[in-house]
Amino acid sequence: MKLMKRELPCPISILYRRPPHRAVRYPGLLLNVTKRSLMIQSRLQPVHPRQVGGRTIAASGYWAIWFLFKDEWFDIGKFYDESKNWLGYYCDIVKPIKRLMSGRSTSVLTDLFLDVWISDDEVYILDEDELEDAVEHRFVSKRLAARARSQVQMVVKRIKRREFPPAQVKKAVLFEPPPRAC
Repeated sequence: MKLMKRELPCPISILYRRPPHRAVRYPGLLLNVTKRSLMIQSRLQPVHPRQVGGRTIAASGYWAIWFLFKDEWFDIGKFYDESKNWLGYYCDIVKPIKRLMSGRSTSVLTDLFLDVWISDDEVYILDEDELEDAVEHRFVSKRLAARARSQVQMVVKRIKRREFPPAQVKKAVLFEPPPRAC
């Protein structure tokens, strides 16, 4: 589906798969499309609030601007609380997608369990135990798990060099006017 800039923003679903079988469709508002990325705003509705370093980073009513990248091993969420105060960046390690969109949905993002939380000068690597469990249960191959770990290390190196997150993510702001239909 080819969208014209004048048709944005418009509703979209993020299709997210967690091995072995869990698949979820998250509603969002498509804000920008390029040949290499999608920018999608969504209201977070986690089952349980997510805490990192003793601080709540995701709870019902919080906001995120998601960046999905073609051929990259990660996506990035710029997270805000319910009052729209910036909290940090959440980086999921995912299998690279070849095609960004399929109709009014993203292509399926396959989660590889590892995540990185970036806030001010703090960096946390998350869910290493979940990746180990996935390998143990053969939901993820040892080779794919090794690739996920190497991608986390690459992200951390880029953070230390102040090259991550990318400028387009840092500059992004929440969209305020009410959405209109595409």
